[in-house]
Amino acid sequence: MSERDRLLIQLGEMLSRIARPYPADAELPMDVRSGLCQLGFPCNEMTTREELIARLWARKRSLLEWGGPGVTPPSAA
Repeated sequence: MSERDRLLIQLGEMLSRIARPYPADAELPMDVRSGLCQLGFPCNEMTTREELIARLWARKRSLLEWGGPGVTPPSAA
């Protein structure tokens, strides 16, 4: 599994945790906030779920659109 694939899985898992129905005034659990920081999305108690969802989807979309390195021809011996 490539680093890109692993990151896509982590982003998807984090999106599913954040996008669950919550009361409007509910803060993100601490483990979710620390997971977001590990993925490069620093946040605090004032960061809205909508903002985080938009940022996570933007990162995931950019990874999905990236075609990866092209096929490299074999080197001449």
